[in-house]
Amino acid sequence: MPDGSPCVSLPGRWIKEAEFASIHGLSRQTLCNWRYRDRKAGRTQAAPGYPRYRYFGRAVRYWLAAEQPADAAA
Repeated sequence: MPDGSPCVSLPGRWIKEAEFASIHGLSRQTLCNWRYRDRKAGRTQAAPGYPRYRYFGRAVRYWLAAEQPADAAA
């Protein structure tokens, strides 16, 4: 980083909309509706409590965080 602060990378990956919807039991239209609501509200990112998404060109990708080991939560 230019200001000298370290770059923190969270474990996870960007996945396709259909894959995210399948994993979480949602329809693609629900995800589309949530993105539309964000755009109408003037937000440039997902509202708190909603899935994190990003546009790569015209493609929409959703952030799938890496799962934490069960013993790490204790």
